[in-house]
Amino acid sequence: IENLLEKGKTDEALKKAWAWQEAEPGNVLALLALGDCLEAKKDKATAARVYGSIIDLFPSRADLRRFAGSRLQSLGEEGLPLAVDSFTKAVAQRPDHPSSHRFLALGLARQGAYEKAFAALEAGLTQDYPDGRFAGNERVLKEDLGLVGAAWAAKDPKQAKTVADRLQKAGTARADKPSLRFILTWETDANDVDFHIKDAKGGHAFYSEPSLPSGGELFADVTTGYGPECFAIPATPQAFPYQLQIHYYARGPMGYGMGQLEILQHDGKGKLSFEERPYVVMTDGAYVDLGVVQGPLKP
Repeated sequence: IENLLEKGKTDEALKKAWAWQEAEPGNVLALLALGDCLEAKKDKATAARVYGSIIDLFPSRADLRRFAGSRLQSLGEEGLPLAVDSFTKAVAQRPDHPSSHRFLALGLARQGAYEKAFAALEAGLTQDYPDGRFAGNERVLKEDLGLVGAAWAAKDPKQAKTVADRLQKAGTARADKPSLRFILTWETDANDVDFHIKDAKGGHAFYSEPSLPSGGELFADVTTGYGPECFAIPATPQAFPYQLQIHYYARGPMGYGMGQLEILQHDGKGKLSFEERPYVVMTDGAYVDLGVVQGPLKP
């Protein structure tokens, strides 16, 4: 089905996807294929219903709630309210997963609910996580908090002191410079997905070479499932375009992987811009292209 979509044969792909979903109504991959086809047909409303059905089928699975939510969120206004609801329930089910808190917080930030987003990240920072899991997570959450704090203070300057005090208590500060971040997450446990970032100047960052000479750093190499792995450029990027890729380094016991690449841009003055790129990876050892970031995101 994906091959047909790449060739522009959307009607044929959609027909196959409907047939697959009807034959196997509980198959998540069939639903994802159908959603991809509907998005290609610009039918976002029906795609949202399809992704929402993943939540209906697996309401107690926080991992599938997050993944379905990321798909819904990528649709824009058609899917964002349901995505935030799903992320809220994922936090209740698996507060010991950093992605639960991050997805809820950034979904709320997309809605402009910065105070609630800030509180969601504070909860993530005070949560206890299993020892040896989620390398680099605290740094990711603290920088998220600084970015959301900047957006909150910009929207409501009267809250600037409150924001500063709460950031200080959390051990971080308000983001006050432009930045671009690529954050990789996946919804499988006990496995290793490696993040690769290449720039226009020939630089290549990954787990054994975490920095680009042009600027930017990969925080940590998460080898025990879920992520997040964050590559951050803490200034105005100097080496567009950036090519993004994942390597399914160790598939682990849970089979195929599904996740999201999140692109988060800050203008240095409290304006946040977002882009999501959901993905599925099937084969152990496979490399999957997550596309190119040609330039700054549009607000």
